[in-house]
Amino acid sequence: MASNPTSARPVSSRRQFFSTAAGATVGGALGLAAGATMSRPSGDAFDWAQETDILIVGTGAAALSAAVAAVNQGASVIMVEKGPTYGGTSTKSEGGMWVPNNRFLRAKGKVDNRDDALRYMARCARPHLYRSGAPFFGMPEPEYRLMEAFYDNASKAFEYMESIDALKTTQILQLPDYYEGPENKVPLGRQIMTQKPDGSYGLGVELVRQLKAWLDARKVVFLLQHRAQTILRNGKGEVVGLELAAPDKTTVRLRARKAVIFATGGFAHNKDMMRNFQPAPIYGTCSVPTSEGDFVTMAQAIDAKLGNLNNAWRMQVVMEHTLDLPSVPRGIWQPPGDSMVIVNKYGERVVNEKHNYHDRAKVHFTWDTNREEYPNQFLFMIYDRRVAQLFSDNFPLPPAGAQASYIIEADNLAALAPAIQARLDRHADRWGEVRIDGSFSASLAKTVALFNQSAETGTDAQFRRGAFQWDRDWLSYTSIPREGTPWKTGEMPNATMHPFQAQGPYYAIILGSGVLDTNGGPVINPKAQILDTSDAPIPGLYGAGNCISSPAGQSYWGGGCTLGLAMTYGHLAGMNAVQEPVKDAADVKLPAAA
Repeated sequence: MASNPTSARPVSSRRQFFSTAAGATVGGALGLAAGATMSRPSGDAFDWAQETDILIVGTGAAALSAAVAAVNQGASVIMVEKGPTYGGTSTKSEGGMWVPNNRFLRAKGKVDNRDDALRYMARCARPHLYRSGAPFFGMPEPEYRLMEAFYDNASKAFEYMESIDALKTTQILQLPDYYEGPENKVPLGRQIMTQKPDGSYGLGVELVRQLKAWLDARKVVFLLQHRAQTILRNGKGEVVGLELAAPDKTTVRLRARKAVIFATGGFAHNKDMMRNFQPAPIYGTCSVPTSEGDFVTMAQAIDAKLGNLNNAWRMQVVMEHTLDLPSVPRGIWQPPGDSMVIVNKYGERVVNEKHNYHDRAKVHFTWDTNREEYPNQFLFMIYDRRVAQLFSDNFPLPPAGAQASYIIEADNLAALAPAIQARLDRHADRWGEVRIDGSFSASLAKTVALFNQSAETGTDAQFRRGAFQWDRDWLSYTSIPREGTPWKTGEMPNATMHPFQAQGPYYAIILGSGVLDTNGGPVINPKAQILDTSDAPIPGLYGAGNCISSPAGQSYWGGGCTLGLAMTYGHLAGMNAVQEPVKDAADVKLPAAA
């Protein structure tokens, strides 16, 4: 449960995100930043606007955890942020952090065995490679070592932050992991949350607030609206700084005496990268508009190895939100309601509607070889008046009495077909010429009839809806019944299913594939060092978060996997970067265009 745009104030458009006044830039342009001086250290090739031990690019959870680790070890740090505000996509997240063998599990006497946890992670990360008795469970050793380092350091990283009062965590919520196979011996309890001062749990905005407050107390400089554009190296190939575009569009250079850490987010807002690297059409993202893949481009220029570019943290989005909102306000964790199904253009169910968002979203990628099409390119969430009233205000259902322009209404099931097609036609210039099949109405009637029978018996023979703990537990967060309606819950043997009402109206919402953010990019080693194409560390360059090749591969181990991995590897990057030697910047190799 890593990213929910309900947190803080949702970023709904590029204009809104970048509309922050220039005064939001801490210290203004670089040359005017607090403590900044134009200087030329002895022997250097050119003027540096400012220098520090560690330069950190990005200001989300991964970057902040790296800064906390570095500063607490005595290093000086400057944080560079392309956007007008700090926090990045982390401020839009639910704030959960997936931490194996965490202190809460240990306090309860629950053993999160190392071998078992790694077996679970490997099984999910590369299921096609998994071999229970093989070395590294069939995974390539470098990928296995990254998961190993995560298990070994995740709990330590969070306990470290707590020990220095940079972060306070709790486990008020306990939600199950996303895969319930036999490899998962501890399916509940790996997620932790930020604890607010009043004792309640906080979302991503609170996580960011706590970490930044700790850094602010130590006067760490944050340079907003400074876009990193070139990684600078000396004659030995060591990273010694960055070239940036300042708010006034001038070029400035920052020197990093020891290392540069990138934690800048993915490339979900880079249309070219999304089209070329992702496996099928992606229509929306929760990430902030600055997630444009800058690090991928910069890293390629210095021969960094790339990986996992075809994967992402996935979800479903309301298609009509994507028309005007580059950063959609919300993603669909679990569609609300019980008398509700999701069907494709042929009126057929294609997925367990209550399954976790990451895996559920992958159904959009199905390719029909005979028809030469994505039959699930768009899916249609169909529900009745009972769901509309009883579960109102559970996204994407609007509050009681409110209207939502993306909802399609019809008096009967048969009338939904032309209404859906009319909506698809309205947006054909943006979505392409998509037509639901002529059999849609008849198939939908059969689908609903079969679903009603399954709801009566409590067993979903098609997709096992309600058979998984995740399906059931998340009802209390995504299908909260509204009081004051004539409808009841708990009448059926399966809490996730209820027969459709025999009379309309009925409703439809068009869904498409989306991402919280991508999670591919330069490859790291267990120290969070960026590797070159020969698998050797690039001296002085580190990475963490969604801008690097994720140790999770194609998986999403459980709620908070994004932040758990990001902050653990951010912590490792900060701790290891401090140990780097000071590098000579006398013979910096400038970009060809400089």
